[in-house]
Amino acid sequence: MSLIALQNVTKIFQGEKLFEPVSFRIEQKERVALIGPNGTGKSTILKMIVNEEEPSEGQIVISKQYKIGYLSQEILEDLSHTLFGEIDSVFAPLHELEKRLESLNKKMLENPSDQSLVAQYSELQDEFNRQDGYNYTYKIDMMLFKFGFRKEDYSRPLSSFSGGERMKIAFVKLLLIKPDLLILDEPTNHLDIDTIEWLEDYLKSYEGSLLFVSHDRYFINALATRILELDQKHIEEYKGNYDYYAAQKKLRYEQRLELYKKQQEEAKKLQWFITFYMPKPRFASRAHDREKKLARLESNMIDKPTVTRSKMKVEFDGTSRRGRREIEIKDLTIGYENKPLISGINLTLFGGDKLAVMGANGSGKTTFLKVLMHQVLPLSGSFRFLENLSIGYLKQDTMALSSPDTIYGYIKRRYPQMTEQEIYDHLGKYAFSYEDDQKVIDTLSGGERMRVVLAEMALHHYGLLILDEPTNHLDMMSKEEFIEALNHYQGTLLVVTHDRYFADSVCSRLLYFEDGKAYVYEGRYSDFKVEVLDALEEKREEILKENHRQEEEREKAEKPAYVPVHEKKPRPRLSEDKIYERLEKLDQLIPELEEKYNDPYYYQDSSRLDALEEEVSKNKAEYASLMDMLEQYDELRNQKK
Repeated sequence: MSLIALQNVTKIFQGEKLFEPVSFRIEQKERVALIGPNGTGKSTILKMIVNEEEPSEGQIVISKQYKIGYLSQEILEDLSHTLFGEIDSVFAPLHELEKRLESLNKKMLENPSDQSLVAQYSELQDEFNRQDGYNYTYKIDMMLFKFGFRKEDYSRPLSSFSGGERMKIAFVKLLLIKPDLLILDEPTNHLDIDTIEWLEDYLKSYEGSLLFVSHDRYFINALATRILELDQKHIEEYKGNYDYYAAQKKLRYEQRLELYKKQQEEAKKLQWFITFYMPKPRFASRAHDREKKLARLESNMIDKPTVTRSKMKVEFDGTSRRGRREIEIKDLTIGYENKPLISGINLTLFGGDKLAVMGANGSGKTTFLKVLMHQVLPLSGSFRFLENLSIGYLKQDTMALSSPDTIYGYIKRRYPQMTEQEIYDHLGKYAFSYEDDQKVIDTLSGGERMRVVLAEMALHHYGLLILDEPTNHLDMMSKEEFIEALNHYQGTLLVVTHDRYFADSVCSRLLYFEDGKAYVYEGRYSDFKVEVLDALEEKREEILKENHRQEEEREKAEKPAYVPVHEKKPRPRLSEDKIYERLEKLDQLIPELEEKYNDPYYYQDSSRLDALEEEVSKNKAEYASLMDMLEQYDELRNQKK
């Protein structure tokens, strides 16, 4: 059964259709990527599905029995809530179950012979176990940790977090709610590389359906089982992931082009026959037959297929000093007063190198760039430029570009020697039309400002380009054009990025920041992940689980045990011998199960991990119950005395 169905849906802006009528369905357990160039209407489709916008034509049918979740800050209930309180509210039904279990437990102590209470308690406990009630605090800790939050953040009110942090909190809450259909618009924006890769693994085993818009090629490739491409105002469907889509799109284009050529060739022959033989009485009837055939052909003729290409034509000229040492970094420690971020950076950058600087948010990547640009002093160590380099620096926040000038005026004021036509021609390479050139800088979108910055940078002949998150706001076609330009760039490149496909396509060296350390790797990021990062991730998971276990033990030790006075309890249902026999088996079984937490077969698949955690919890609960029975035997013996 379909969760949602769009039937001939379109949206009209300023009297023009944003896209032609769109129809598609989302089925259970599907993971669908909606892709296409910027401005085609992808986000508009998502907003119509969640009723934030109304379709101009057509209808959207949503099954009432399914729950839809859409990533937005509106999912946060109250900004006065603490971080933990807001996330913990997801588990309100579990808290209610806990209260009922506590209440029944007290009643059982007061009425030990009432078997109906025992039955109710057993039924509720089964439900509590089924909902994984013993592990929800671990899930909260794990989710918040993966999204970059620490224990000291738990008591902070939501109002104290930035807009980007609140969006991540909303993301955590949405994932824990587990809607039947999860709708995400650019979910990897502003997430660091660790979180993106963890999110991929989590969503691979997500039990519900997924509809998402993304320009992250690796993310789409890892998750999508179907792709909807919105291009040239039409949606076309492809089964499979991004690689399959790319191959099929190419094949479909070639097949359509071949059909178009055959139809045009046949039409040309028919038209020639008609023109040549129609004036000849002997052949007029045959010519009329050809006219009918041509009419049938023309009614079924397809338009010449076209491929949407990036409107950007990026070009960077740079001085080549290939193989010569340009920057030498020795034992460099960076950070701020009382807060060192990375220590022991040792690196030599050679002419023509293309170096990716990667790592988690807050690890020190942008600080490293600022140190090289002499905007921040290093805490210790040294670095020096061995060549006199002209440096082009693209900052991460392109929205910081501010000017009352028009785009044309902005370029003209900086390059007065350029003629009017030269400026228009140059801006045209960066997808700006004549009308666009008259837009004021301060009114531009993030993507437009990025293109202005790139257009200005391209007018220089930089020997070193330092780029901080340059693919922000670029769609996939623009990224491909950008990648091609950087691959042809003859100078030296140093780029901070979370885009793994971009890094793999451009950079052959890597500087990775992790837990205060700098790793220099000769090769692509994807290879570094397999050889180094996966092992580090296992250690982090082990530390998180151990911290959670220790915290649970502290809480149990601090919580006073309820001991009824002179309470006559029923005799335990198992003999002491049976209890000891079962305890001995559990003593062996529980450690064996917990050892599986270190097995990639489990920790790389959230459904298997959940099942394992449930099994461990049930066995621990049984162990505790058996120990309670032994205490009951002791109390019975004491009563007899």
